[in-house]
Amino acid sequence: MTKTTSAFDSFRQAYLLMAPFYRPAAPGDGMGHVSLTPAERRDRNRLERESAEYAARFIAEEDTCKFVIGCSDHRTNRAFMWTIEAARLLAGGDGGNRPAVKLLRMALKEAQAASRVLA
Repeated sequence: MTKTTSAFDSFRQAYLLMAPFYRPAAPGDGMGHVSLTPAERRDRNRLERESAEYAARFIAEEDTCKFVIGCSDHRTNRAFMWTIEAARLLAGGDGGNRPAVKLLRMALKEAQAASRVLA
């Protein structure tokens, strides 16, 4: 198995794991709303195609070292920044894993606090 195939499978599987609550490759408004009927949401073939398309697109972005993610929301801008910094650390390998986990925990706590305010 090549590195690219391995990454493709890993990203495709990651998409399938997040699909129950977040499907960024599904048709929608680009802000998290998915424009699928209930039957389309349950269609396993559709989901498999989505996951493959997402994995291919993610690898293409990774190959250019450029990810388009948008701008921060003022309510969660610290969580946004910490998540990006954690991603940078994770891209650097094992040496950055511990601080990345700490940043992700901080980001999670911040996002959860913002969610409580929004609820």
